[in-house]
Amino acid sequence: MTALGIDIGSTSIKGAVLHPARDVGGAVGPVEKAPFPQPAGNLPAGWFEVDPQAVLDATRAVLEVLLRQVPDADRLYLCGQMGGAVVCDATGHPLTPYLSWRDTRTTVPDASRSCLLSQTDKLLADLLPALGNELKPGSTTLLLHWLAQNGSLPAGGYAATIGDAVAAMLCGTAPRIHPTMAIGMLDLAQGGWHPEMLRRLGLQALQWLPPANLTTPVGFTRVAGRELQVFAVVGDQQCALLGAGLEPGELSLNVSTGAQVSRLVQRSGTVPHQTRHFLNGLFLETITHIPAGRSLHALVDLLTELSRAQGLPTGNPWQTITRLAGESSADAGGLEANIAFFPSAVGDSGSLNGIRLENLTAGNLLAAATRNLADNLTRCADRLAPGHTWQQVRLSGGLSRDLPLLKDLIQARFPGATLIESTQEEETLAGLASMAGGEGH
Repeated sequence: MTALGIDIGSTSIKGAVLHPARDVGGAVGPVEKAPFPQPAGNLPAGWFEVDPQAVLDATRAVLEVLLRQVPDADRLYLCGQMGGAVVCDATGHPLTPYLSWRDTRTTVPDASRSCLLSQTDKLLADLLPALGNELKPGSTTLLLHWLAQNGSLPAGGYAATIGDAVAAMLCGTAPRIHPTMAIGMLDLAQGGWHPEMLRRLGLQALQWLPPANLTTPVGFTRVAGRELQVFAVVGDQQCALLGAGLEPGELSLNVSTGAQVSRLVQRSGTVPHQTRHFLNGLFLETITHIPAGRSLHALVDLLTELSRAQGLPTGNPWQTITRLAGESSADAGGLEANIAFFPSAVGDSGSLNGIRLENLTAGNLLAAATRNLADNLTRCADRLAPGHTWQQVRLSGGLSRDLPLLKDLIQARFPGATLIESTQEEETLAGLASMAGGEGH
């Protein structure tokens, strides 16, 4: 029978008919999309909340389009944005809004000039290595802890990411979290939820079902008159790397809205960076939150702001600026950029140096920013595995295809390695296709 795939992303919800054989249509059929719902208005600065029902409605809309193409579909595989939190009841009904991974309320100082992020970092300091060193502003555990601290954590509820909540609402069951989505919640060495972490964060009042797997569906749903088996939501990072074909022994450079450097390992170990569950029983050592497309597009928005403010057409600014960047000199005319415009793995404050009248051009600006991106990826790769000589570097993510200059800069920084570019334009959906074919379990 036929499988469908849905990627619940932070910008759009996209889906396709899955072809487990990679030589059939690039693993996926035509992609259908719906915009991810907008956040609620009139919230305090830094808060980012979304109505879970709106996310479910958008997901169902994509499914209905797909089912008109293949009415015999009987399985649904999903991946989604990691981090963020929503609490549901035993029937999947949401008891809280979805607090997005983009929510930064935990970084706001309180009366003691501290913030929940720094307080929690101290509270969990001795546990973080066992949890994979995962504690970011929008992490699921931290946002649930905020709810607990503020008396807003529904007792007896079930924790979920937005993908888990959508699957639960589709099936009318309590949400189940797959290990790839349970970032910073599992004891990586012992397996299962980390009970001491739950106790310290005040989350023991929630219900914690055993982590989900991909061999047994989490439930069944009926859409457009068709019953579908629904499988657990997997992390979009891991799903994309599976779709890109990442193999053990390779260095992964995934560059999109954000960037990550990663490698696959057989077992989790004590390392100073993040460790996550992957698929096929492997673990992913990774450094995330490296500035990439989010910062570059901020520069493009700056360059087009006056035109937009006057209601003037801007054409295709990204295409134009990438062409100009490719035509700039090798050193961007001496212009130097630091694109850490937000809290990241490489700092939280950006800059532009070496400005002269003759080098301050749009092309040089993007070229300098791209050089900084390549430098950051290289530095983080050395942090991931100090002194490692990589034989193969697998480059994936939409920005790596949209920015030809980046590929040349990366090859120059890894001169002895074979640079393998992902052939999949829809890497997350290709990863879901692999799961539908039996890979990744």
